Amino acid sequence: MPPADPRQYVRHDLRFAVELSAGGLLQQCEGADIGAGGCRVVALFPLQRGQVVRVRLRSERSAVEASGQATVAWTSRDPPYQTGLQFSAPLAEQAVRFIHAVLGPVRLTKPGA
Repeated sequence: MPPADPRQYVRHDLRFAVELSAGGLLQQCEGADIGAGGCRVVALFPLQRGQVVRVRLRSERSAVEASGQATVAWTSRDPPYQTGLQFSAPLAEQAVRFIHAVLGPVRLTKPGA
């Protein structure tokens, strides 16, 4: 049996642009999925778990953007570098608006959460 998913927020499969700034380097990444608490990105270079980064989320489907700080929750060791980001509280609020602007009125929390 697969382990239970500890996330309290629903993840939505969505491709979107992510501008990521970490350690003085700026990279253009692609977001692979998103929820109210975080997202998964495909990064050009590896990040470190616990590292605080600045991000800007954009989509061609909406003029609404979200930007702020996130913490690297996990990252793969080999390219392409899959990285899980946990949004700060201010970015999480913006991410909710971003998700609704791009996807419409979708569920954000899991049932019972």
